[in-house]
Amino acid sequence: MKKYVFIAVIAIVLSAIGYGAYTYYQISNPKGLFEDVSPPKREETVDKREEDKTEEPVSAEVDPLLQDPFQFSDRVNLLFLGLDASVERYETMGSFRTDTIMLVSIDFDSNRVDIISIPRDSYVKIPGREKREKINAAFVRGGGFKGKGFEKTIETVSHFLGGIPIHYYIGVDMNVVKDVVDIMGGIDYDVDVRVQIGDRVIEKGFQHLNGQQVLDYARNRKSGRGDIDRVDRQQKIVIAIFNQLKSTKQLLKIPQFYTTVMERVHTNLDIKQIAGLAYFAVNIDMEDIHRHMIPGGFLNMDKISYWGIDEMKKKELIKEIFGVDIQIDPKNDIKYIKKELEEKEKAFKEAVAKSQQIIDECNEMVASYQDIIKKDEMDKVSYHITQIDHAVEDGDIDSVKKATSEFKEYVSKLKSALEERHNAISKAQAVLEDIASKTKKYQEFIRSGEKDALNKKIGEVNQAVKSKDVQSINKAVGDLESYGAEVFKACQQRKEAKEQEDKKAAERAQAVKNAQTIVNETKNGMENYKEYLTEEERNKLNEKIANVNNAINNKEADAQTINKAAQDLKTYRDEVFSQCQKRKDEDTVDPPEDENPEPEQPADP
Repeated sequence: MKKYVFIAVIAIVLSAIGYGAYTYYQISNPKGLFEDVSPPKREETVDKREEDKTEEPVSAEVDPLLQDPFQFSDRVNLLFLGLDASVERYETMGSFRTDTIMLVSIDFDSNRVDIISIPRDSYVKIPGREKREKINAAFVRGGGFKGKGFEKTIETVSHFLGGIPIHYYIGVDMNVVKDVVDIMGGIDYDVDVRVQIGDRVIEKGFQHLNGQQVLDYARNRKSGRGDIDRVDRQQKIVIAIFNQLKSTKQLLKIPQFYTTVMERVHTNLDIKQIAGLAYFAVNIDMEDIHRHMIPGGFLNMDKISYWGIDEMKKKELIKEIFGVDIQIDPKNDIKYIKKELEEKEKAFKEAVAKSQQIIDECNEMVASYQDIIKKDEMDKVSYHITQIDHAVEDGDIDSVKKATSEFKEYVSKLKSALEERHNAISKAQAVLEDIASKTKKYQEFIRSGEKDALNKKIGEVNQAVKSKDVQSINKAVGDLESYGAEVFKACQQRKEAKEQEDKKAAERAQAVKNAQTIVNETKNGMENYKEYLTEEERNKLNEKIANVNNAINNKEADAQTINKAAQDLKTYRDEVFSQCQKRKDEDTVDPPEDENPEPEQPADP
């Protein structure tokens, strides 16, 4: 029995030695660890940190460019992602973006390493998203840690590089860098720029940096070209860390370092692959490590700074590193985008000018109708102008056009409403003036009740005008006009009746005057002709004088009656006085002389 136990122990020891020898062989021949390269698959890790639940994942779709990616038998591509998930941001933020994006391409046959940095602000197409945006947003668009943030980032980078496959990824938060450098014992580095983050300051010059200082230096963007300068510094600090690991013979400790920080490292590499890469790094010379950055230039759009891509130079860079020709879209090129931006800027200025024209026209209209425009209408005018101002401030031409179109439509409706209101109020004022004029005109003929009713309806018109409601104004004016027409018609009738009465009274008065004149003349004539009037004529004249006086004294007798009596007196008087004159004339005529007068008789003695 002991013999079999001994044999089993020997077998186990030999097996362990054999496995160890095989593992060492794999690690010392790292290319073999990466021969079966398959699409990246993220290992599931438990992460209790909260992700931002406000970001919606992008739509699931198959990228046609990645259905048939380029194949490489001699190299492996690793995507290194530095997440902005510092301790402070874990406490204050729920979402993280990939501030550092580096593609590390390892050629095992030629012992060459190419590091391609992609600026985090690169203006790219994220598969599944309608519009281009910053490449560092891909992680969040994919759902972050708990979604498929790494997969979406890999897909985006591979798409951006024209189909260059990404075999593996390593995602670390910024504190891992600090911890690794502290485990190394810090690094010696010639700091090229003064760095200050909060109370922490790093002066320029050659010095020994601890982990926090390296992290501050790598995160600093306060220089002339911002993030582009930071990309360059990050590459340099990574090379410096690598060089110090190599010079201090700590490269083979990388697996040990990894086990220390593995809870904050997200990768689909296994421990043997990590060890194999460390072994490969030991044997690589510094001159075999080549640094690159995606070429381009700064773009400013919608008050946001982007890194625009020089597509042709990107194609040349991919050709230089990978030896393949990729397809590029000229519309993604910075020159095309800048030209497009110029056209958009021109169109934007035209849209803004048009919106300002509408605003000016509206202000002019408001000034013309300032006495009749309502407060809620002014509030709506202010609201629309504010919407235009916000759209202009945001720099969104579609929003400017939409806000301008809505404002123009409102101004058109408001103009019609104000014109209608102006006409209604003008008519109301004209009617009120007409009513006031006629009230004054008929003040002798308008009755108290009618005047009170008119004043009430005038008050209703004024109240309606004050309310600025066209329907109320038109109704109140209509009621006033209708009632006023009835009242003033009655007043006109009363006036005409009074005028007729006055006319009759005047005619009667004139008739009385004429009659009295005739009576007086008759009486004077009777006195003059008293010697020649017959008794009958005198009595008859007195009778007719009495008739005239009776007509004058009779209030019911009109001018015609008086005139008739007076005329009758006058006619008769004229006839009588004519006869009397004849009689008088006859009395005053001398007798005719005798043709044969008798001889004059002598006077008596």
